[in-house]
Amino acid sequence: MTLPTWTSSTATTTRSRSNMLKNVLLLGGMWGMGLGAAFVQLPATQNLLIDAGYASISTAPLGVIMLGSAPCAVVIPKIITRYGEKKTFIAGAFFGIVGAIMQMFGPLTAAMGISAANDVTIQVVLVVIGAIPQAFMYASTNNLRFSVSQFSTPEFLPKATALVLLGGVLSALLGPLLSATTRSMISGALYAGNFLQIALMYVVFATLAFFADFKQPIADTDDVRIGSDDLSLLERQERNAVGESAMLDNATTERTLMQIIKETDLPLLTTFQCLSYNIMAMYMSQLKPPMAAAGYSVDSYTYALTAHMLGMFLPGLFSGQVINRFGTWLTTAVGFLLFPVGGAMFLINDSIAMFVVGITIVGIGWNFSFVGPSAEVSKIHSPAEQSKVVGFNDGIMLLTVGTFFVTASKIYIAVGSWNVFNYILIGLSVFSALLSLLRGLLIWRASGGDDNSFSGDSLAQSLLTAGSLCTL
Repeated sequence: MTLPTWTSSTATTTRSRSNMLKNVLLLGGMWGMGLGAAFVQLPATQNLLIDAGYASISTAPLGVIMLGSAPCAVVIPKIITRYGEKKTFIAGAFFGIVGAIMQMFGPLTAAMGISAANDVTIQVVLVVIGAIPQAFMYASTNNLRFSVSQFSTPEFLPKATALVLLGGVLSALLGPLLSATTRSMISGALYAGNFLQIALMYVVFATLAFFADFKQPIADTDDVRIGSDDLSLLERQERNAVGESAMLDNATTERTLMQIIKETDLPLLTTFQCLSYNIMAMYMSQLKPPMAAAGYSVDSYTYALTAHMLGMFLPGLFSGQVINRFGTWLTTAVGFLLFPVGGAMFLINDSIAMFVVGITIVGIGWNFSFVGPSAEVSKIHSPAEQSKVVGFNDGIMLLTVGTFFVTASKIYIAVGSWNVFNYILIGLSVFSALLSLLRGLLIWRASGGDDNSFSGDSLAQSLLTAGSLCTL
């Protein structure tokens, strides 16, 4: 991997390659802790609620976190502008710790004799209510993939974003895999140890945030206009396919959100992130019922979830290079096409091998379909416009993901069949892949073949031709 050479015209002061890499890795560690907590949350709350007889709302706690994170995602960029990333992320960790401790007291109530052993009402209420404060933490975690732009040149941004997401490998090792051990750590209070684990992961998140070299808040500077130190952000804007003629004017003039929506690919980029995240989340959240029906234990589900997470994040080692080589839209389309490949594994048989291989491929599909659009969002705004762009993007994405997580169990029960559920997601994935190919094709043709939405490589050209035929 070739690291960029930093000069005085980068987004912050001159930095060495090692210092840049240090900050990217710190953000990757924060991403791993924040997202890992969510992946502990899923099996812990899902298993607890199913055991308590509340299978129809078993994904609700994580859904509450994601749904609540939607409005948080709108305000967090504004808070960052005023107080900076470091204070905002540490505050997010504090709220997360409070929520996790509330959830921990759910199963502890029976162990301490506060409620009858067979009275699950208090446990369920605390587990659901404790999810609410963690919404701010989850939204903060998702903001990391945009915060990385201050540590990267435009050319390196896809790789930097992929490296941050690579930190999710930590979430696989310290998340569901470790949760199998902490589940019964507190005697007489099954799953309480999982919530303690989540709280400790938030503590590590705050510690890493403390050591990261985040830029000074805009509100603490004398001049909020774009200066020479923000030149790399302007260069990113110039790389955007739409609105290039307005770049110099926008260096000193802040556009409204509506102008940005009209002049850039922001709505489409947000749409693809929503599709990628929701397809992956629907597969992941509803994997437990068919595995349980096939007779597999909670531990088997945990191991499958760990493999899924490794599939999500290990491609970060090379997905940035793939995007630079073949372009955002072609890579995104390939990612969406991997979802049906994973889904096809589930249709072969109900062996543990097919469950593990299928959900792992789904994770790989998420990485390729999500990283590119996320990195592109960082290229279409100036520093003054960042809060509104990121707020719009993550607000909508987390709103849709949260809605699906809250209702996922009910949707699955209503469908009544894992195979039918799978076919629906396969169809949506293929549609998303064709839409991505079509958008890349339109940009490529409009640029006369000069745009990097598709590479000049023969393989990319062959896939472009196939995509063109499919969309006619």
